[in-house]
Amino acid sequence: MSVLTGLADLHDFPLILLYVVTAAIVVFVSLKLSDFLNIIDKKSNISGAFLGGVLLAAVTSLPELFSSLTATVFVKDNNYVLGNVLGSNLFNMMIFALIFFIFFKKMVEKKVSKYFLVSMAFSGALYVLTTIAGLIFVPNGWLFGYFNPVSILIIAVYVLSIIKTPKIEEAEEEEKESNMPLKTAVILFAIFAVVLVAASIFLTYLTDGISVKYNLGASFGGALFLGVATSLPELTSTINLARKRNFQAAYSDLIGSCIFNFLILTFSDVLSFSCRSNVYFFDQSAFMMIIFGAVEFIALLIGLILLIKGVDGSKIGNRILFYVLGAVLIGSYVAFVVLSNVNLGLSFAPFIK
Repeated sequence: MSVLTGLADLHDFPLILLYVVTAAIVVFVSLKLSDFLNIIDKKSNISGAFLGGVLLAAVTSLPELFSSLTATVFVKDNNYVLGNVLGSNLFNMMIFALIFFIFFKKMVEKKVSKYFLVSMAFSGALYVLTTIAGLIFVPNGWLFGYFNPVSILIIAVYVLSIIKTPKIEEAEEEEKESNMPLKTAVILFAIFAVVLVAASIFLTYLTDGISVKYNLGASFGGALFLGVATSLPELTSTINLARKRNFQAAYSDLIGSCIFNFLILTFSDVLSFSCRSNVYFFDQSAFMMIIFGAVEFIALLIGLILLIKGVDGSKIGNRILFYVLGAVLIGSYVAFVVLSNVNLGLSFAPFIK
């Protein structure tokens, strides 16, 4: 029986309304987190790439982490986990489109580190490993429970990505500093991170209830409701950092969150021995997320390469090119949502409604 079976019957507090309110709280908390991180970035010599790609990425991925662990341990449905992780990554990469559209002029004026190509390489490797885990390995009792041996490789790639992340500031950014002391910013950052955890756990139960009440597939429900809601921290913090012209931290947050999300699969995999299925179970919706994730990955990689080489913002052709890349990012996400609800007859990735 669903954890939210009883809650789904409440009329005074509809699930959708609770979902919207909780999502609004996540947006507010994420906005404050990005403000505090920006202060930490300005008042310390830690690189924006490390702060965004490791610290903020991990914190803004806490909703994905705790909602996935909740789905595994309490809801006992691992299909939410893969949908949550891959759906969040789809949404995270789509956020780059907003940067291309809204902040094009500021974006092309800022220096872009070559490190982002390394970061994208790690992200691409994790997509490949996840695909191998779901389509080649069909774990059924590996080591213990449903543990998939590919999870070990995913952990190794994540650790390597942290080691390769630049730790020292590249001597950039000229925005005026806040009067808030560094210690205060760190403490507030930690407090708001805890609030984000609480909201993310509640989102998991809400998603389970909505999926049951409206007869949505677990993978699609996880991608649409969990994937979007738990990506709101990345959306909010990225836009806020871009507005402050801190693009190093903004890019790092999005790419770093995608990398951290894959690590979540391994956590849930270890705890999945009491679940109805394994973490890497690929239904049609999950397969669509891999396909369109690859399309988004290529579009994003092209954009980052152009930014690293340098783009003349005064040329209309360059602006149009980034608008096209942004359209591909958004179009891929929309295509996933549409095709996930159409039975394509894929025997290796069954359509589950």
